[in-house]
Amino acid sequence: MANSPQILRSEVIMEKYGKKVAGKTILITGVSDDSIGGELAMQLSAANPKLLILSARSESKVAGIRAKIHATAPEVQIRFLNMDLGDFASIRKAAAELDDVSHIDHLLFIAGVMFPPYSKTKDGFESQLGINYLANFLLVKLLLPKVRAAGPEASIVVMASSMVRLGKVEFEDYNYSDGKTYDPRAAYSSSNAARVMFVKRLGEKLKSDGIRVFSIDPGAVQTGLQRHCPPGFIDQVEEMKKAGPMSDLDGKPYPFPPWTSTSEGAATVITGMVDPTIAEYCGSYLNQNAVADHELHTHINDKDNWARLWELSERLTGEKFSL
Repeated sequence: MANSPQILRSEVIMEKYGKKVAGKTILITGVSDDSIGGELAMQLSAANPKLLILSARSESKVAGIRAKIHATAPEVQIRFLNMDLGDFASIRKAAAELDDVSHIDHLLFIAGVMFPPYSKTKDGFESQLGINYLANFLLVKLLLPKVRAAGPEASIVVMASSMVRLGKVEFEDYNYSDGKTYDPRAAYSSSNAARVMFVKRLGEKLKSDGIRVFSIDPGAVQTGLQRHCPPGFIDQVEEMKKAGPMSDLDGKPYPFPPWTSTSEGAATVITGMVDPTIAEYCGSYLNQNAVADHELHTHINDKDNWARLWELSERLTGEKFSL
């Protein structure tokens, strides 16, 4: 039976299941000193993986984490992968640079942007949709053969957010009328809804391969992700908490998540990677180290929307992704 929801530090999960990480090849996007991706790299390095592939837009972003890992786990191989998730050409180039890597045991999508001013990716898509979702769709498509080569118990884990409860995919106006109708919070929620819906369909298709596929809510963690938030954002959240629970798109109430540490935020990613008690729930959304599909609303749970999103993603990325 799957675990009950608990906020746990990564060290607790690693103590229980860390041996499963030994000797593995792991790719993590969004690695920097002040990110969940950086924390995740540190935690996983303690379990003696064979290779950590750390991806970011510049090598300077991973330098601090790399130095810490070299100091604490010098036997772990580290490889930097330069990749701009706002540029399909950069993603394709990065995937091609991994031709010498025979397999990837764990593919962890942690990178993202939150509430930026309106802008478009190099390929012409609203930045949160492009970076938070379309980049993941494309990279999974390009690297899935390597994940399959790793065999059963390999994993694909995609970061999402509690704001999926407010999100729906804008199929007809994903670019928000070139910014005229853009609301950064709505667009962030939408991009995370897309992440979760993609994982739902991907998990359904890969379950027979024994590949673990999960989307996760890391909780409310203060990281560099909030750099675009308005001044006083944290205080605003605290005031909203006092007003009581919010409601999702179906009208179901839900509480604000408590503030947690980067270790606690990374824990649910590790749960998705290796916790054997949730293996049968492939494709599920996780929160507080447990399956939390009951938190999702009708738009996200609609299988017709999963198929519609998949078709849209193929068209926008220019990649046919048949499974």
